[in-house]
Amino acid sequence: MTRAESGRVRFPAAERREQILAVAADAFAVAGFHGTSIAEVAAKVGVSQPGLLHHFPSKDALILALLQQRDLQDEQALAAEFAGVDASTREWLVAHCRRNETQPGLVRLFTVQSAESLDPAHPAHEFFRERNRRVRGHIVRLIERDQETGRLPASLDPADTAAELVSLMNGLQLQWLRDPSVDMCGIFETSMRRLEKR
Repeated sequence: MTRAESGRVRFPAAERREQILAVAADAFAVAGFHGTSIAEVAAKVGVSQPGLLHHFPSKDALILALLQQRDLQDEQALAAEFAGVDASTREWLVAHCRRNETQPGLVRLFTVQSAESLDPAHPAHEFFRERNRRVRGHIVRLIERDQETGRLPASLDPADTAAELVSLMNGLQLQWLRDPSVDMCGIFETSMRRLEKR
């Protein structure tokens, strides 16, 4: 970290990018994509608007980088948690839920952006459509493996059950964001245990 002639603190590029993403996450989570400006994020970071655009060439690029970073960090954390472990569908999803409990700001960001991106013109429209397909596909594979090992009933339709579980998780997250006393992960795990007994 150095101090430029203007008096601004100059961070290494990677550190500055992380700072920008952290500030942008808070801004987009509160005001949404359309209610947040590059100028506002730059001011909160303490850089000029051209300085921010040096790292992220547009607001579209900034929101996509932010969403992709959060997804990657979640994937890496869960991969590390279950390295060498044959996790069940319930174990994997509840671990994901527990991780979300530790980062309400990012859960709010994803919830707000997921709703806004229903508009095909939103820059994250394709991101969320592809993400939904990828997440449901992963859950389908977990369910199919659990059915093969007897952990889940063979009578369950994997695709329908995956859609049901994603919808349940999303709905519980919304309730938890409105009222943190809601036991999001406890309710989710109880529902999963009922599935296992069908």
